[in-house]
Amino acid sequence: MIDRIILGNIIAFIGAIIMVLIGLIKTKKNILLAQSVQFAVMGIGNLILGGVSGFVSNIVSIFRNIVCFYRPLTVPIKLAFIAVLAGLALFTNNLGLIGLCPVLSAVLFTWFLDSDEITLKIVIIVTSILWMIFDFTIHNYVTMVMDVFTVISNTIGIFLIKKGKNK
Repeated sequence: MIDRIILGNIIAFIGAIIMVLIGLIKTKKNILLAQSVQFAVMGIGNLILGGVSGFVSNIVSIFRNIVCFYRPLTVPIKLAFIAVLAGLALFTNNLGLIGLCPVLSAVLFTWFLDSDEITLKIVIIVTSILWMIFDFTIHNYVTMVMDVFTVISNTIGIFLIKKGKNK
């Protein structure tokens, strides 16, 4: 059990490093590509830690990014991804309501992906809180800490955006 937790957190740490490095990437296509690698790594960490729905949400998010790579996300495409997520969640969720956190997170992020900066930051805060709950439950402590930092940095980002608009 302890070995599984350590291995899962080591893999999650690699994913977290990729997540931080994505902040340095300038083009949308490269961001989507790097984020897909991050999702794969973090998904494997989730799977090792017993978070099957987190793994599934990350895999579906990879496919969403691939679609975004080639075309904008229209409402029908968003609804298709949401339907796939909901369907897969019914078959893979092994953690009850907690297991729905990554699914809801992916649904929210998919739906609001093309929103303005403040709305997107609010969605990132909400989805990070959902992932924080999930990560705590599966003992994914490394990613849980990154979720906390993501909430803090996006909250600061909202205030900076609002302060800039008030000037």
